[in-house]
Amino acid sequence: MKLSFFFSSAPLQSLLEKSGWHRMSRQEQRMVAGLIVVVTAILIFHFLFSPLLESRQRLQKSLVKKNIELQQMHSLQQEYRGLQFQSGNIQERIRKRPKSFTLFSYIEKQATGAKVKSNIKYLKPSEIDREGDLDESRVDMKLQRITTASLVNFLKGLESEDNVVFINRISIQEHGKDEGYLNVVIQVITFKLTGET
Repeated sequence: MKLSFFFSSAPLQSLLEKSGWHRMSRQEQRMVAGLIVVVTAILIFHFLFSPLLESRQRLQKSLVKKNIELQQMHSLQQEYRGLQFQSGNIQERIRKRPKSFTLFSYIEKQATGAKVKSNIKYLKPSEIDREGDLDESRVDMKLQRITTASLVNFLKGLESEDNVVFINRISIQEHGKDEGYLNVVIQVITFKLTGET
């Protein structure tokens, strides 16, 4: 079967005549056809599949790295909280706090000190009644377009043994297309004595 069978359309026939295709031997035609197929496959892979594969690999590496970081942070947080509960009398520390203490105003103060107040998208306070002598006070907050250095600086001041303030949950994502910036959702908790206003 001749290779010219695969090039039967009129425009291709015209192009083949101009290129001297019919004057080539069958072996030369096979070599040229094979070369065209190889070059086409390389171009398709280079411009279509290769960028997709690279993008997918970058995304997978980034997700794995973020998951490891979050697991480490969560593990450290749990360990830290366990030590806090074991090492001291929380009720005693709560009693030593100023009577005017509120978690909301404490977070605002720390954000102002760390110069990230303008990055706050929202602060949502809530109260949870628990069994026993302590009630939980919680604030869910979101920081947008914050640098890693600013986030670390803010987190350092946020948790406080003296004020019985802990980070309960944290979620970190890259901020869209802005490299080097993050969006962060944090759940901050403290406790107050049951019946305290």
